[in-house]
Amino acid sequence: MSEKNTALKRYNLVLPEELFNEVQRIADDRQTSVVDILRRFIKLGLLADQIEKSPNSALLIREGNTERQIILV
Repeated sequence: MSEKNTALKRYNLVLPEELFNEVQRIADDRQTSVVDILRRFIKLGLLADQIEKSPNSALLIREGNTERQIILV
């Protein structure tokens, strides 16, 4: 492995109990860890940020026949 792949950064995160419980439930449902779920959420957020910066691009969520555009605040 290259040095870039092995360099990790640590960040302590404090969440309200209610929010943590939601993330824990998702992790349990997917049979994975809270840390893995948070990593996935961060990657999705980074993707959303890139899309929002691209002209003529939009991040949409479709549920059945309903579409919602996601805008980062």
